[in-house]
Order: sequence, then C-alpha cells, then structure tokens
Amino acid sequence: MLLNRQMVFLYVTLAVSVGYLITALSLGAPIADSGLTPAFFPTLVGAMAIVFCSILIVQALRAKPEQDTAPSSDEGGSYTHLWVVAAIFLYIVAFKPLGYFLSSSLFVFALILLFSTLEKLVIKAAIAVAIVAVAYVMFQQLFGVRLPTLWG
Repeated sequence: MLLNRQMVFLYVTLAVSVGYLITALSLGAPIADSGLTPAFFPTLVGAMAIVFCSILIVQALRAKPEQDTAPSSDEGGSYTHLWVVAAIFLYIVAFKPLGYFLSSSLFVFALILLFSTLEKLVIKAAIAVAIVAVAYVMFQQLFGVRLPTLWG
C-alpha cells in the first residue's frame, strides 16, 4: 500500500500526540489525593488525540483501494488548513481584549463553519456557545482558572 498524504498526516499527528502525552505526563500525576491537578486536562487531551488518531489510521487502512485513488477534497485549491491557522492567530490576538466568552465563541463558530456548510447558522452558533460555556465551567470549577472577561 502506498502512503498517501492522508496517511502521512495521520502518522505525523499520531507521533506528535504521543510526544504531547509524554510531555503532559511529565507535569506530574493528573489526579492526586485532593482531586484533579493541572496535569489532568493536558493528559486527557493527549490520550484522546492518540485514541482518535489511531481510530482514523485503522479506518484508513481498512478502506477499499478505490478510496485511496479518489481525489482528495484538499486537492483542487481548498485552503481550509490556512483558514484554521488564521482563525487560531485571530483567536490569540482577540482573547485578552475581547475576553474568553466572545473570542472563544467566535473561534469555535468559525471552526464549525470551516468544516461544515453554511446551513443552520443559529444552531451552529448555539453549539459554539454551549461548548464555550462547558469549557468555562470546567476551567472555573475543576481547575480554578480565571479566564479574561470583556470588562476586565
């Protein structure tokens, strides 16, 4: 089987995820006697990245050969990866002045739009706000991290 661009990307992503998990584990135990530690979230993200990447690799390896020869959606001028990088840059720039809720909601909404159609925008906006609200509660309650607000 030839290694196509998708498989190379998945293997590189898996290697980066393993490196990320190793780094996260070097922060200490994710759970201590008093509860969750600051290492919990990075460890969880690293482990989940490895699991999801592994699932994608297995799916790609099981795919029929006809699917490997089909043109990729990235071929033909799709610049989604560049838009994601631009969104991340704008999110970093906007985070402190706009605060967590506004900047994060706009960022998540933009990512949803980049990977889906322009239909049902109100539902997608509600999903983005819900994701940001859950993350806010998690950071405030579980980790005790204060996030910047629009007013200070």
